[in-house]
Amino acid sequence: MNGGDELILKREIKDLQVWRSTFLGMWAWLLQRISAILIIVFLTLHFLLPYRRPIQFLLLLLLVIHASLGIRVMLIDLGANVKTQKFLFIVLLLLGLFFLVWIWNRLPLGG
Repeated sequence: MNGGDELILKREIKDLQVWRSTFLGMWAWLLQRISAILIIVFLTLHFLLPYRRPIQFLLLLLLVIHASLGIRVMLIDLGANVKTQKFLFIVLLLLGLFFLVWIWNRLPLGG
């Protein structure tokens, strides 16, 4: 590789084809990390502004997302086939959202 004929491995962020090959597991990992940071933010808001229903709902939503993705990781660590990541991702998030709606309608959350 002499004379400027070097191979440069570089991804252009603007190119949408770059993001097509990104695995679902990476997006799940990123979503779980973002939800962890937002849980800290909304938990602080919850302590500063108690009994605000939008804050309570968003905190509960973030907890459900974070827990669902954590359960997915635990199942994969315990031996679930990695090829079932997409199925686990979708099913656990849907179960989590069902649980969110059930909890939100059953408990008196500062009404």
